[in-house]
Amino acid sequence: MLKKSVLLVFSFCVLLTHPFAFAAKPSFERKAAPYLEESYAALRSKQISAVDYALRVELDESSTSFAGDITINFNLTKNNKMPLTVDFDGGEVLSAELNGKPIQWKHEKWFITFAPELFLAGKNSLRIRYTHAFATAGDGLHRYKDQESSRVYLYSNFEPYNAHKMFPHFDQPDIKATYVLDVIAPKKWQVISTTRENKIEETADKKHWSFPKTPLMASYVFSLHAGEYAVWEDKAGDIPLRLFARQELAQYVNYKEWFLFTQQSFAFYNRYFNYPYPYGKYDQLVVPDFNSGAMENIGAVTFNEAYISRSPKTYLQRMRNNTVISHEMAHMWFGDLVTMKWWNGLWLNESFATYMSYLQMADNSEFKTDIWSGFYNDAKLSAYGADFQTTTHPIDLPVANTAEAFTNFDAITYGKGASVLKQLAIYVGEENFRSGVGAYLKKYANSNTTLKNFMDEVAKASGKNLNAWSDEWLSTAGLNTIGVKYNCANSGEKSVVKSLEILQVGTSTHKTLRRQRTQLGLYKLSYEKLMLQNSIPVTYKSLSTPVSDAKGLECPDFVFGNLNDWAYVKIALDEKQRNLAGPHINNFDNLTRRMLWEHLWDESLGSKLPLIDFVKFVQQNLAGETDQRLAASVVSRYATAAGYFWLMTNAGQDHKADLLEMERFVLQRLDAAPANSDLQKVLFDIYANIAFSPEGLERLHSYLLGKNLPQAFVVDQDRRWLLLRRLNQYAYQDYRELTDAEQKKDLSDLGRQMALVCEAIRPELATKEKWFSLLVAENSPYKFATQRILMRFLFPVGQNDLRSQFNGRIESQLPIIQSRNNDRFLAAYTDNLVSPRQCTLEGKDALAKVRDQYASLGPAVFKNLSNAVQDEERCVSMMKLMAK
Repeated sequence: MLKKSVLLVFSFCVLLTHPFAFAAKPSFERKAAPYLEESYAALRSKQISAVDYALRVELDESSTSFAGDITINFNLTKNNKMPLTVDFDGGEVLSAELNGKPIQWKHEKWFITFAPELFLAGKNSLRIRYTHAFATAGDGLHRYKDQESSRVYLYSNFEPYNAHKMFPHFDQPDIKATYVLDVIAPKKWQVISTTRENKIEETADKKHWSFPKTPLMASYVFSLHAGEYAVWEDKAGDIPLRLFARQELAQYVNYKEWFLFTQQSFAFYNRYFNYPYPYGKYDQLVVPDFNSGAMENIGAVTFNEAYISRSPKTYLQRMRNNTVISHEMAHMWFGDLVTMKWWNGLWLNESFATYMSYLQMADNSEFKTDIWSGFYNDAKLSAYGADFQTTTHPIDLPVANTAEAFTNFDAITYGKGASVLKQLAIYVGEENFRSGVGAYLKKYANSNTTLKNFMDEVAKASGKNLNAWSDEWLSTAGLNTIGVKYNCANSGEKSVVKSLEILQVGTSTHKTLRRQRTQLGLYKLSYEKLMLQNSIPVTYKSLSTPVSDAKGLECPDFVFGNLNDWAYVKIALDEKQRNLAGPHINNFDNLTRRMLWEHLWDESLGSKLPLIDFVKFVQQNLAGETDQRLAASVVSRYATAAGYFWLMTNAGQDHKADLLEMERFVLQRLDAAPANSDLQKVLFDIYANIAFSPEGLERLHSYLLGKNLPQAFVVDQDRRWLLLRRLNQYAYQDYRELTDAEQKKDLSDLGRQMALVCEAIRPELATKEKWFSLLVAENSPYKFATQRILMRFLFPVGQNDLRSQFNGRIESQLPIIQSRNNDRFLAAYTDNLVSPRQCTLEGKDALAKVRDQYASLGPAVFKNLSNAVQDEERCVSMMKLMAK
């Protein structure tokens, strides 16, 4: 904080200038709301230009708030009617000066308003002194105090509309500005921002960090991070690299691998974009309590601590780490250098970075041989799931305000958009796509753009008119399905294709037919094995598309419509195809095999295949699966099926025998898994999550004590908490004593959280009452990161009787929580506590009633509850099919 003597001067200014009232009602009033409306932002961007900020912040180790001083230099168009507003949420304004003179202001809680007649047409210099509390929910300038060491760590997180929770400014992406930053901080702290400091001056107990002017940039990618971080250094060519993490996690940081992934990404992007990295250095920080996976702050990217593990990572975990590192780097060009004009462009920003991360890894990483299988598993499947929901939406859609932008961070934004961009590259030609991207970056560097700007450059590079393609793919929602129909006739001694056509249908709610390029795989059954005989690239658009290149080829026994996963589409198999694919599933290549497994899972979710048939199919075929990563994915679906069986059992359809068989099957596969393999680790985790029988719980108990473990398996600290969570959920044996002992051993922040979860998950009404009261309290003693994980585990499947004791009470808290202006908490609360799964029509109707009653509380509430209603309907349909 600033010194007390300075605050006395500030208070005198406040007496002179505040409170404030306009002499006459202005012709335009900004809506007093915690979000920014697009219509107002568009007006303000015409009013304001040539902005630069000089920001000074003072930080210390003990305070829960900080003081700041910002000077905003800008040009103002001639305007005597429209008040000027500066975004500033939650802090206290101490004084305001315009061109060196004190002026009046009005702080509307979410923004500061100034009368238009105060300002000159042309250049103005506005200085605001303020204080603000540190954030505790991850948005703004977040403060974290380590429970074990008492070290303090700060980091900023601003997307989509949270930078003004740290300092007053024009917080919208199309008012780009430069920043000069000065920070006073404790001597032992690191301070990190967009540029590298150019001067550090020491005082008795502090350091003054000075940072040079940044390039032109949007406010949401500016940053300030500070604290006693551990640091590692390297280079990517001539680009300085640094990696930061909490001292308490330093021993677990694989910094060499982190730098390797970073260097590989730089090597690819500098070549692919044909535009050198536009910023002077590249820092990456792994930070605590982070709300998302990572954030692309220019030159100072932040990552969730989930990317640091206290146990050796599996291949898939390492691959996902690489995709996130690469994704955030792609944003340096696409998103940071060239920035969307408004948040309706968010999808292109995120989708492009997602697609590029996989393209990079397919080019020069150790994961390149199966990276597109990873893309299908991690990006496409989530998108298919989101497109299945009634809340699906077009990829490109209007965003009226920043609250809607927050809600649109979903699998359509990331997974579907990336899948469609992959398809666009295939459709226009990958080199044409790359040329269009390069031209786009050069043309619009340091500017703001729209979707049309991007599509025009790709169209120009490819020579294709993409207007119809854009309408079909970007402006309409939903997912198409294709099937293949073919006829054969004898020709000499063999049967050949007489005709083959692709049949395309829309979904039940979205009838759009889309042009797309795919590959057909034609297979022949030979010596009891299905063998790929021919692959045919084809572009289709209509309801029925003849494939002339198939004529005269040897008649196939099986045709797959999306070989190598070019297309964003679901595949329909007729009865003959299904009957052939099932017994021969292990004959297909890895990616096709993965897609066929997902087809079976989709058939179960869509109530076309009884869930028990999927379970039996897994039990019959998993042992023959040679790819450990695919086997792990299949077992994850198997565990989800167990969750559905619990819901059906709670609803009156007894599946205890099936669940017991599933528990024993996973144990069998666990004992057979190769020692120290990734598959062994995945099976161990799944077994610990589904075991419920006395024998299963006793085995988990023995694992915790180091007995009867699978071959060469080591139960690390995080898996010890996994075992304890399950024992507490069933109140098995000495679970309290074991939990207390573990808590004393693991004093880390995560250890403390897990101990709380182990208590909250217990099957005791008094315990549920305690934690529910703490979660909904306005001044909860727990930070949001802890509250979120507690909400997730408070009412696990199997504790519906306890959850029913809170019917009405949980829902009645929604308006109260909404009034506290924490969208993240409200979304997590709605998703985890207000949406119990009962697998009954009564449960569905009750959820629909809650949804309709509270829909006005915000788009996230409506979306989460609508998805919950649909999930209930799906579960009921699956259960009805099981009853036949």
